[in-house]
Amino acid sequence: MSKRLPTKPQLRDLSPRWVQREDGVFLHLEDDLGMAQTAVQIPQNLTPILILCDGTRTIQSINGGLLLQGISIGEQRIYNLIEQLDDALLLENGKYSAAKQKAIQKYRSSRSRPMSFAGTIYPASISDLNLFITEGKSQFERSGKADKHQGNIQGLLSPHIDFARGFATYAQLWKECEGHLDDIEQVVILGTDHTGGLGSITPTVQNYQTPYSDIETDIAGIKLLESAIIEGDPYKEELHHIKEHSIELSLIWLHNALKGQSFKLLPILCGSLQKFVIDKQLPSEDEAINNVIEALIEYRKQSRTLVIAAGDLAHMGPEFGDTASMDELSRADLASKDHISLATIEKGSPDEFFDISAEESDARKICGLTPIYLMGKILDGCNGYSVGYDQCPADQQNNSVVSIAGTVLFGD
Repeated sequence: MSKRLPTKPQLRDLSPRWVQREDGVFLHLEDDLGMAQTAVQIPQNLTPILILCDGTRTIQSINGGLLLQGISIGEQRIYNLIEQLDDALLLENGKYSAAKQKAIQKYRSSRSRPMSFAGTIYPASISDLNLFITEGKSQFERSGKADKHQGNIQGLLSPHIDFARGFATYAQLWKECEGHLDDIEQVVILGTDHTGGLGSITPTVQNYQTPYSDIETDIAGIKLLESAIIEGDPYKEELHHIKEHSIELSLIWLHNALKGQSFKLLPILCGSLQKFVIDKQLPSEDEAINNVIEALIEYRKQSRTLVIAAGDLAHMGPEFGDTASMDELSRADLASKDHISLATIEKGSPDEFFDISAEESDARKICGLTPIYLMGKILDGCNGYSVGYDQCPADQQNNSVVSIAGTVLFGD
């Protein structure tokens, strides 16, 4: 045990997943921020060690905790496992701390937030991207529903799923917007932070890059938001912007729609509202959340603003921890519930949208819950309609699905 490890190792908040290997079932752990070169897979019978790595126990006391559970592997093997976790940057108080500081310094010193998914999820060249989007939108006609709504487009619910699965919904949504976004001067984009803390609101001062160019971040808007975030450091999780896909994938379609126009961006990642779901409390009743809502309402008054919620809907099936597979009946039931939720967004009732999820204890696991709710509160009085509802496969057996839709909101 010559290598220096944290005296009391503390595991980071992670998104583990089970994997089946020839030699058994393992829990796969990896650095969600993409800084580490390695991942760790812990045998199923040894996963209790992870619970004991809570920052309060030494290796000796971790060993004692395992012995109480009938697990005897010895301190040396525990040390070896913790060493693997540290090398993979999975300990909050280990190598991760220095790696995080180095990464954030590199990020903030760069010209912009670089593209993370160009060439994989979408074409990296402008010509190929233009063709990709143009051909997609050409498959659909505008519904004509926009003509029945008063005012201009004020908000959009956009998916953030990969384009291979969500392409048709993206294409239908942005087809609906053609000719309605010519006067946009500033854009607030609220993206799901899949690794974000509870209730976290995380802006970035970096410009977002797309194949077309860098989109200028509105520093004045960022400063306004900073002043509204009263709990903690607004940039504590800024590093999440690097690998988070929710904002980037929506921006590709936005920048294509607005290319040639000058506009500024307010990019905001949003953490989970699970605490409010559990407590059955409206998030806007919380001072910290309400301050952010009020600040963005004020920001919207400054110029012609588009607010985008980059969020998917339900995540259902074994891939997401459910015991039952998604058969034809359960998919129909999901569609019915999703459309009830969409109807609340369409009529401008974000509190009702949230209450539905809270009453069902977030059974559908709507990962866009936070950005959708915040958009609804910011766009008080706006209403509209949805297009392109779909249920996308989420595992190779087609037993799990992610549901998505596009929504267009109008108002003054």
